[in-house]
Amino acid sequence: MIGRIAAIATHTFKEAVRDRILVLFVLFAFAMMAASTVLSWLTVGSELKIVTDLGLGALALFGTMIAIFIGITLVHKEVEKKTIYAVLAKPVSRWQFLVGKYCGLMLTLAIVTGLMAVFYLALVWWKAGEFPVHLLAAVLLTYMELSIITAVAILFSSFTTPMLAAVFTVAVYVVGHLTWGLASFVEVAPGAATQYLVSMLYYALPDLETFNVRSRVVHGLPVGRDYVLDAIGYGLAYSAGMLTIATILFRRRDLT
Repeated sequence: MIGRIAAIATHTFKEAVRDRILVLFVLFAFAMMAASTVLSWLTVGSELKIVTDLGLGALALFGTMIAIFIGITLVHKEVEKKTIYAVLAKPVSRWQFLVGKYCGLMLTLAIVTGLMAVFYLALVWWKAGEFPVHLLAAVLLTYMELSIITAVAILFSSFTTPMLAAVFTVAVYVVGHLTWGLASFVEVAPGAATQYLVSMLYYALPDLETFNVRSRVVHGLPVGRDYVLDAIGYGLAYSAGMLTIATILFRRRDLT
């Protein structure tokens, strides 16, 4: 079972790294991080904060774009090229296929995020004069956020078109960073039915602000180990839930 998932993940990884859009996103991320050093020269006394904030923002932004634009096509490409029939004709179940695709993209994101993080941390090190250890937690939490976005992208791609999957995934990403607004709206929503609906959305949608610690690290505040571990646990649990739902939907999908 593990060997089958690993084989699919390896194939997915090889396909992803050959995708031109991946290279473009990484180059744009490097360019934005480098531009942050130029912008920092225009400010007085906040150079390090500018580089830290914009660099981490670039890492999160382009990592998210890679997760969405590659994730939404993982299943569609296989169905469109009809290669999925050859895969499923072997002793490979549909859940193994989806999990393999997910693991392959997460491996790709791990390497891409690692490359962007090395470049980013090198810039901050050059600017600060010392290695920014406190930023490692922010990079790790950004990767965990990407794990959720990838799972959501695969969920939507398992039953709909890439265009709709992209729209739905972007919507989840945006609302996921605004769940605090849903929590506030529950208290003032008119009617019990509306409150119940908003509450369901609040608990169903991911709280992506959990992984956003930019404001802390920009001001040099530490991110506690317990907080990081709780966020990792939340990210793993939510991703597993999304993949489970994706498997159920994909199992019922007619591929003919």
